[in-house]
Amino acid sequence: MMTRRQDAYYRYPTTSTIVASAPMPTGHHVLRIDGYSLTKAKFAAGEECDESCSFVVGGHAWRIRYYPNGAVVSGSGGFVSLMLSLDHQPGAALPAAVVKARFAFSLLDMDGEPVPSRTYASDGVVSFSANSSSTFGAERFIGHGELEASGHLTGDRLAFRCDVAVVKDIAVVKRDGPPTMSTLCPVEHDMFRCLLDTGDDADVAFRAAGGETIAAHRRVLERRAPELAKLCRRRGGASCFMGLVGRHIDVGDMDAAAFKALLHFVYTDTLPETMAPREVPAMAPQLIAAARKYGLDWERLRLLCEDKAWGWRVDDTSMDTTAAAAPATGDDPKRSQRRLPWFIRKCF
Repeated sequence: MMTRRQDAYYRYPTTSTIVASAPMPTGHHVLRIDGYSLTKAKFAAGEECDESCSFVVGGHAWRIRYYPNGAVVSGSGGFVSLMLSLDHQPGAALPAAVVKARFAFSLLDMDGEPVPSRTYASDGVVSFSANSSSTFGAERFIGHGELEASGHLTGDRLAFRCDVAVVKDIAVVKRDGPPTMSTLCPVEHDMFRCLLDTGDDADVAFRAAGGETIAAHRRVLERRAPELAKLCRRRGGASCFMGLVGRHIDVGDMDAAAFKALLHFVYTDTLPETMAPREVPAMAPQLIAAARKYGLDWERLRLLCEDKAWGWRVDDTSMDTTAAAAPATGDDPKRSQRRLPWFIRKCF
C-alpha cells in the first residue's frame, strides 16, 4: 500500500505530445581547392570561381558554389563564400516541388576533420528550388586573413565539407510523455555534442557560484542561446571571445552543476545522462529560471525535467529532504504530502 507521500507523487500530472517527425536523408560532399591564391587573384567579388561535381542526397542532386572573394560585390569582399544549390542539368525536367533541407559548411583540417570553430549551419530548414537564383549559404564563411593564418591552408590547398539533410514528408503521431524530438538537425547535434564533450576551441568562459569556471563556444551560443551571447558581449566586450585567460562572465546566481546542465541543454536539447533523478528537485528551479531569463525553450526543459524526475521514488527521507530544500514561498512544506512535490508544483 502506498504512503500518502508516494500517493502525492503518483498523482503527478501526465502529459501527451503530438510529434511531427520527418525522415531526413543525410549525406555530405567534400570540395577541395588546389591553388587557392590563384583563385583569389583571378576572380573578383561576386564572381564564382567554380562549382563542385554534382552529388545526390535524399534523391536530389546538389552543387557547392565557391566564391574566393565573396558571393556579392559589397559586403562579402575579403571573405570566402560557400553556397549550396540544387543541380539542374540542361534539358532535364525541373523538380516538381520545392526541396526543403538543412545544411552545414565546414572547413576541414589537415586530417580531413571539420574545424568546429569554422562551421556554418543553416538557420533552420531552407526551401530550395531549381532556378539559378535559389542558392543559400555563408557569404562571409571565413576571412582571407583568418584562413591564411589558420594552418589549414597548406601548399595553397584547402578543403570544405558540405553536409545536407533533406526534409521529407512529415508524419504526425501522438504519444504519452514529454517530447523527445530535438530542434537540432543531426549534423548540428553531433558537432555541438563533440564540442561540449571535448571543449575544443572554447572561446568564452563563465564563472558560476563557488568560483568554478565553465568553458563554452561563441558560435554555439549565438546559434542556440542568443541572450547568453549578448550577455557575453555586454559584460566582457568583444575581446572576451578572443581567449579564456582573465575573462569570465559571471553567472553567480547558478551553481556549477546547474549551469553545466543548462549548457548541456543548449548544446544538445537534452539533459545530461549523468544527472540523477534525485538531483532534479534542487536543480530544476535554477534551470527553469535561467531558461526563462535567457530566452531558451523553457517549456521543453520543463518537460525534460519532469521526465527525468519521474524515475525518482518519493519516500519519507527524500520527501523530507525536498521539503527542507523548498524555497521560502510562505507555503507549509508539509502540504506537499497532500499535493505534488514542490519542485513540480511551484517551478513548473
